[in-house]
Amino acid sequence: MKYFQNFPTIDYEGVQVKDITRRNSFTSFVTANPMIHLPYTIKEGYKPEDVANAYYGSTDFTWLVMMSNNIIDPYHQWPMAEADFNAYLVDKYSEQSGKIGDEVVEWTKDDNGDNIIYYYREV
Repeated sequence: MKYFQNFPTIDYEGVQVKDITRRNSFTSFVTANPMIHLPYTIKEGYKPEDVANAYYGSTDFTWLVMMSNNIIDPYHQWPMAEADFNAYLVDKYSEQSGKIGDEVVEWTKDDNGDNIIYYYREV
């Protein structure tokens, strides 16, 4: 992976390896400058590599999408697909709602049909 190519090499049990425990970040100038970041709406089912390919033309820049959004764990910090989110709601709120299956998902909505339990992350 190209993300690790400039990481320092360390000795680990007699073997030279990349120190992948390091975490890069942008400078405060970059993070505070709204002109550097362009908005992008995540399409249903898109993963970080899909955004990198759409935005930069290459999946090699997946790390940049994640780093610019301060995402360390794409499995839990990336927006879920609707089906995955609904399964998450059922698993998490079945006991609290007293409902089962898709009834739990309906329980999480208000009278307008909007979900009142938000899983929203602007990326």
